[in-house]
Amino acid sequence: MRENWKSRKGLILAAAGNAVGIGNLLRFPGQAAQNGGGAFILPYLISLVIFGLPMMWIAWTLGRYGSRFGHGTLPGIFDKLTKWRGAKYLGALGVAGPLVFCFYYTYLEAWCLSYAWFSFSGAYETAHLPTFLSEFQGVLPTGSYFSSTNTALAFLVVTIGMNVWVLYRGVAGGIELLAKIAMPLLILFCVLMCVRIFTLPDAKGSVVDGLAFMWNPDFSALGNPSVWLAAAGQVFFTLSIGFGALEVYASYLKPDDDVAVTGLTTAGTNEFVEIIFGSMIAIPAAAVFFGAAAIPEIASSGTFNIGMVSMPEILRATHSAQIFGSIWFLLLFFAAFTSSVAVCQPVMAFLQDEAGLRRGSAAAIIGLFWLLGSIPVVYFLRYGFLDELDFWAGTLGLVLVSAIEVVLFAWVFGIDRGWNELHRGALMKVPRIFRFTMQYVTPVALALVLAGWVYSDVIVGGKLSPKPAMISGVVDRGAFPGEFVNKAPKGDSAEAREYGLLKQSLLGAVEVAGRDLKGWVHMEIDAAGTVRVARFEGDPTLTAAMPAKSMQRMLELEGYHYAVKGEKRATKATLLVEGLNTKPYIWLARGLILGLIGMVCVMIGVIWRQRREREEQAERDKQSGGDSQTEAPGEAS
Repeated sequence: MRENWKSRKGLILAAAGNAVGIGNLLRFPGQAAQNGGGAFILPYLISLVIFGLPMMWIAWTLGRYGSRFGHGTLPGIFDKLTKWRGAKYLGALGVAGPLVFCFYYTYLEAWCLSYAWFSFSGAYETAHLPTFLSEFQGVLPTGSYFSSTNTALAFLVVTIGMNVWVLYRGVAGGIELLAKIAMPLLILFCVLMCVRIFTLPDAKGSVVDGLAFMWNPDFSALGNPSVWLAAAGQVFFTLSIGFGALEVYASYLKPDDDVAVTGLTTAGTNEFVEIIFGSMIAIPAAAVFFGAAAIPEIASSGTFNIGMVSMPEILRATHSAQIFGSIWFLLLFFAAFTSSVAVCQPVMAFLQDEAGLRRGSAAAIIGLFWLLGSIPVVYFLRYGFLDELDFWAGTLGLVLVSAIEVVLFAWVFGIDRGWNELHRGALMKVPRIFRFTMQYVTPVALALVLAGWVYSDVIVGGKLSPKPAMISGVVDRGAFPGEFVNKAPKGDSAEAREYGLLKQSLLGAVEVAGRDLKGWVHMEIDAAGTVRVARFEGDPTLTAAMPAKSMQRMLELEGYHYAVKGEKRATKATLLVEGLNTKPYIWLARGLILGLIGMVCVMIGVIWRQRREREEQAERDKQSGGDSQTEAPGEAS
């Protein structure tokens, strides 16, 4: 017998916890700040109407429908929507994809948990935060604060253990209980952080400057197709559409339980947290401390640089790091925790519903795969392993699964049956315009978004061809109180072209060598902060491609200098420069994704074949029993 939700309140909190995640508090403000500020809300709301709400209702409807047949995951649900036997294999994306997502998302979750501890213990109180983060992640091997990734790995193991424990506890005793604890805490922590940010004294800017930057619209940005793609991507990511998690949550409903209001409530709760709290914490705080003019650069530096560099910098400068730093990172952790449990539940349900495993056995298998799949993310993060998994499983894959789902719902299962199923036991009437949207607008829009990402990232961006990467960092960074400042020239200027050629010579050497190339730039810095390359040593292949004079010129083009803080005096520093051969690790990430999809497809084939054989045997036994009963009177006479 399949599990059910214990209460409607628990269901709403769990569904909201599924949707509310790191993306609400970090990704959304970063995307808005980079894509027209207040103008970003227009494509965001349009995406919500044509993607978010229709797919939310479709997911809840299909999940509840599948539960009638004992299915809570996409292979079983798709199999019941059509007579085509291949449909269940398309559903494999809704089992393998969530598992791949959890491999890397749980590592992000572990960062939040570890930084909550670092805040509480004062571990980064005097650290250079960008270096602290890069060394903790294992991206930068300069050894100023962390000598290895063992600390990150330890927190990852703890985080995976917590997730598996909740899954083992089941729907009511695990997921629902977690939501009832975590979601109120999350809202409380959001309120506390808003109060702290809004009581910060003005420095280089004010909270009002941050809010103005977020919401003053730059309508010229709407002419850029990438802004619309970013809005669509944010809606998919923030609502957890395309993972199969909403479907499995809906499958634990009773046949006549409402899904119309539940889907709308889930989306509404998520949007409230994202638009209200997401816009009132990170960006306003950055405006106060760094000034409004610095916000675009901060926003473009990456989601986790906003959360793990800018916010700690602000909080420790205001002597709030120990208390409010802990609250901030626990807030992010709880947001991620409820999401990772939800996204992994389709894997758990597949092993229980389809493979027939007991809950304990299913949880143990998931835990083992989870740990083994996450370890490469830890060790190969610097090579783009996490980003590769995120693009295929957490970005493109979501749109692909959603496109398959909406076509099966509206055109194969039929929009009439689907619309009636949506309103079975409904507490509200969904506006009829969404019927037209589900049938025509959403499929076409999904196809356009999918094509847009393939064109921009795969064709134009060359995503299919892995390219070498370069990292650099100052050795013993904690010994320098000032900042090493550099910014690569952009555009089509002569300096930008020269810089590109120099960088390409370094990356080209990595590609030809087929391995990582490491070198050390020994720099002499005068009292004004001007940098001179004394010598460049390291791998001969690297120093041959980039001699000391070329390295000096490259640093000059970057405007590389030391912004002196404190006593002005001449000093020396060593810059680690490393060219990374990313190709093997990118292909390993792709192989992991394809391998898991293939494994799930094999499992589906075996499970369905065995199920068909049992049904055929039962039918033969039934016919055999009927024949025996028919012959019995004759034998008696």
